[in-house]
Amino acid sequence: MNSIDAQNVIDKTEQTLLAYCKQQGLFKSGDRVIVACSGGADSMALLLFLLRCRRALSIEVLATHVNHGIRGAAADADEKFVSRFCEDRSVELFLYSAKRAGVQIPAHPSEDWARTLRYTWFDELAAREEAHIATAHTMSDQMETILLRMARGTGLHGLGGIQPHRGVYVRPMLCLTRGETEAYCAALGQSYVQDETNARDTYARNRVRHDAVPALLSVNPAAERCIGRLCRQMQQLDAWLYAEAAALLQAAATSRGYDLQMLRDAEGPVLDAALHSLVSPVRDAEEKYVSLLRFLVIKGEGALQLTQDVTYKVQKGPEGKELVRISPSGTAPAPAPAQPARPGVYHLPGGYTIALRVEKYEDFLKNAPIFKKDLNCCADYAKISKSIMLRTRQPGDDYRPRDRHVRKTLKKYYNELAVPMNERPLLPLLADGSEVVWLWGSGFAEGFAPDRFTREVLVIRTEKTEV
Repeated sequence: MNSIDAQNVIDKTEQTLLAYCKQQGLFKSGDRVIVACSGGADSMALLLFLLRCRRALSIEVLATHVNHGIRGAAADADEKFVSRFCEDRSVELFLYSAKRAGVQIPAHPSEDWARTLRYTWFDELAAREEAHIATAHTMSDQMETILLRMARGTGLHGLGGIQPHRGVYVRPMLCLTRGETEAYCAALGQSYVQDETNARDTYARNRVRHDAVPALLSVNPAAERCIGRLCRQMQQLDAWLYAEAAALLQAAATSRGYDLQMLRDAEGPVLDAALHSLVSPVRDAEEKYVSLLRFLVIKGEGALQLTQDVTYKVQKGPEGKELVRISPSGTAPAPAPAQPARPGVYHLPGGYTIALRVEKYEDFLKNAPIFKKDLNCCADYAKISKSIMLRTRQPGDDYRPRDRHVRKTLKKYYNELAVPMNERPLLPLLADGSEVVWLWGSGFAEGFAPDRFTREVLVIRTEKTEV
């Protein structure tokens, strides 16, 4: 590859990645981003891209490497490779070795065992460092994942594939194929390691990669991009369906559970999505559990034990039968599923009521008197993404308290406020991805206050009733 061709590859790749990061809203100014770097082509391409473009993205870039302890000297060599790269470029690196950590390594470790080990470490690291974890999943990984899920049995949600943003995890490379990450490394003159186990058919993903993927590429060389487009469409459809499901649960909500007749009257796919939302916080929402809960709703009597601690039961309420969640200590309301934060009134589990209203700023200021606490309940509507969600806490959430000029993980902020642990799961908030825009009891985050250019404001009023 001559220098002109190499520069064209570099420019095209980085423009594509920057556009994707912006489109998906993966990063905010000041984010700390830890790249999960195995030393392979995909993760080296990701680390190189973020280092080269960190100023454009206004982020701090760090790295982490996991030595699973299952490949002996080869794994140790990969660790040294990544360590040397980071040392040469003054990148802070967090190393994790299963052996040094005293982890008991199985005789025949599975893909799931290795993945659990990695993500347990990533979760711990992200919380400790108040950072996001960037993984190097590509469009090629997306294709393999979809094929595996289809073979094992999946629904609409599973067809959405790997999400670009989930909790503390961001995946900037989902717009590239594996071949493109290798070309980017080559154009930059960057070597990378090869995991010899990728050539074996020991793991199911490798068999799909070696057999099914080439067969599909022979039918259509653009198969990876076509499946990537399908995933994006499924993600959009899934988001719409679950917004409809959230609206159903919101409308059917009672003080103890959900009105059974309203659930019965819902369209089938919307009801299934709503029931999936009730099952998924408790256990893996396999089809059989959603089907059993649907049967319970249609039958109108009985109970379904999902776990040792959670049972859904049909009970008589003041205005008819209700679907109620029961725990050993009595009725334990589950958090309402995430839903788009549109203007309206929301009655949420735990006795929380939120009213969202958009009005002209000049009209808001005329109502009065306006106290400081009132200003904390309104925000410049133009500064807020129209895709914000009304939900409760999720891993990776962070919040910028107004007038504090700091960013805190939601967990640390709750600790600072001494919010009781039993109240935290149900406290409502508005969020754009993992960025908390508004928080019950604290108001809007820094950066959303009205100013002299404000025309419309989003006003939030709240009420808490005892349940």
